[in-house]
Amino acid sequence: MVRFYFHADVSGYPRKLRRVASVVITPILTMCILCSAFIVLNFNSEFVRLMLLIIAFGILVGMVFSFTAVYLTNKYMRRHSRYTFFDIVPSGMVYSEYAGEFTRYGKRIILRRLYYIPFASLESVSRNPKSPREICFKGEIREYLHESDRLGYHITEDGELVFDTLILNTNYFTTVKELTIRDRLGSTRRLEKSALHYWEEYKQIPDKEPFDITKVIAVRKKKKPKTSNPVLEAPSYSRNWK
Repeated sequence: MVRFYFHADVSGYPRKLRRVASVVITPILTMCILCSAFIVLNFNSEFVRLMLLIIAFGILVGMVFSFTAVYLTNKYMRRHSRYTFFDIVPSGMVYSEYAGEFTRYGKRIILRRLYYIPFASLESVSRNPKSPREICFKGEIREYLHESDRLGYHITEDGELVFDTLILNTNYFTTVKELTIRDRLGSTRRLEKSALHYWEEYKQIPDKEPFDITKVIAVRKKKKPKTSNPVLEAPSYSRNWK
């Protein structure tokens, strides 16, 4: 089954969070357990006070890290779910990726990196056999990096992609020869199948006929000259040319 739209796969973020948390929290937890053991074995008030300070500092670091890590993970999951996608249109393919954000005059500005891959200049679509979550496109590819609001687009009646910000159709982009997508869209098996399917459909579209103005505007026929004498207008079968 082929599809023309693919959402970002954000299922890997919770796994990454658990791995990072285990790396950071485990040493802190171990330190707190050792300090507790020293407190039990040593009744020196100064030493106990030091151990308690170390435990409190470790708990504080663990809490700050945990809240920050969870906040950033949820933020990136929400951002990529909305701004990272792969869209196949009649004239080509669009890959959009969340590229960060900043605040300007109190307003949050979202940046996106967008690639437009026209079928007309596409050369190949291939998956990495060693990495099922990686796919590569080669050809003449347009790369944009702008505010998300400026990267809206629509499809014309002829199936062509046109940006709502008209200047982007001719300027403010760089041309790259290769685009590799890694760990953003999950398994790329179905994506490769869909891309090849719609690329083949594009190749089967017949070439447009050259514009012929006579099909739009009828050519006015010249009127046959007439005389005021109906006898002269009547058909004649005489062959006497003397």
